[in-house]
Amino acid sequence: EVENSVLFRGVKVAKGAKVRNCVLMQDTVVEAGADIEYLVTDKNVVITEGKELKGTDTFPVYVAKNQKV
Repeated sequence: EVENSVLFRGVKVAKGAKVRNCVLMQDTVVEAGADIEYLVTDKNVVITEGKELKGTDTFPVYVAKNQKV
């Protein structure tokens, strides 16, 4: 489920993941069951299964390049 988000090339969102109001840069992977909102990722980030990361419209959460959360 992806809503109101920008996905760069190579982004993979698994079944059961929820992505809302996010900017996911190149080769980001969102695993099954993850729930993210107002998140900005750099390249090659992995959001692991079942994680919940939520920022706000005025203060989004940022994940740096090559990180696994």
